Amino acid sequence: MPVYLADMGGSLARTRVLVIGMMDSIHLANWLQHFSSQPVDFQIIPSSPMRRVHPLIRQLAKSNSTATYSWNPWLVFAAIPIWILDRLLDRRVMGRVVRAKTDIFNPNFVHALEIQGAGYIARRAFHNKLPTKSVLVVTNYGSDIFWFGRQDRHMTRIVELLSITSKYAAECNRDVVLAKSLGFEGEVMAVQPNAGGFSEAWLTRELVVPAKRKLIMLKGYHGWVGRAHIALQAIESISTELQDYEIVVYSCNWSTKWLATRMAKRTGLQVTAYSKGALSHDEMIEKFSQTLIYVGLSLSDGISTSMLEAMAMGAIPVQTSTACCDEWFSDTGVAIHKLDAEEVAQGIQRAIGLALTTNSAGKNRETIRARASREEIAKQALAFYQP
Repeated sequence: MPVYLADMGGSLARTRVLVIGMMDSIHLANWLQHFSSQPVDFQIIPSSPMRRVHPLIRQLAKSNSTATYSWNPWLVFAAIPIWILDRLLDRRVMGRVVRAKTDIFNPNFVHALEIQGAGYIARRAFHNKLPTKSVLVVTNYGSDIFWFGRQDRHMTRIVELLSITSKYAAECNRDVVLAKSLGFEGEVMAVQPNAGGFSEAWLTRELVVPAKRKLIMLKGYHGWVGRAHIALQAIESISTELQDYEIVVYSCNWSTKWLATRMAKRTGLQVTAYSKGALSHDEMIEKFSQTLIYVGLSLSDGISTSMLEAMAMGAIPVQTSTACCDEWFSDTGVAIHKLDAEEVAQGIQRAIGLALTTNSAGKNRETIRARASREEIAKQALAFYQP
């Protein structure tokens, strides 16, 4: 039985929410879907350059759900040139768009999902003062504060944004602490994954036994904060121990694919490299269900969605500690504290031992079930648009 906003203390009147976010993002789509059975009217404003609205958002807009979803098609059609001009003018263009839409729509809540795009637009729109009847909600994505908050130019903007924010949401307790250190004094919402959680069908799927898992999955992005090349170096250094496994590198940029091909020739390992977007989400989940070890390395992250998906499907994670992994596992995975090929290689070896000699996979599945089920996250989401 669904829970309604009115059941939680809200009025029977419809709630108006102005959302600023990346309209091609599955994260935003999943968030909006939480409210499909609620009396909420969403107006959505794009915060990033894009070529299309995510199919799930379009599906929600066309459905006969209780909630309504709408946007200005011209803002979508011209999203790329508007974004370029907006960056040049320090978010003044979209700031004015948001302010004008706020005056017309008169939302109960303005929700910026992600800080460096949507949040900075909200900051520019309201000039340190929101309309009297509106509440600003800010959702922190992966590196929004942890990475950018170290840079003076960004820190000033983040502080200004947090000063007018009433409700703040993050994936990691780490980021809640950082927001408070930057002056946030409002309401902290439930700490939960931004990706939307896992369905009961996934969480009740029987786990493949470790002995039959023959994949080692590696997130292949290298650049900005991704460090896939270090993972490839680590795998090559222990290649003689990994001859029985297929190395699957996904979301690769061109340099990672090239290095993976070279490594395969030198070591004789079976290596398959996929470009970003080459695998569908269902295909990724299927591969994780056959994976013994998942490796994800980055200088900065929130919760790694791939890490949670791997854990849900029974793979043992080897993850840099920058992804708040200490909030999700201690002795059922391996946290990497130093981006060094030797340490990563040792981490992979330890993870194989955990996978083959302990019930770490089962314990990780239960962690995901308890903290990241889609149903539980949907219930927690309703509190975001309560007075």
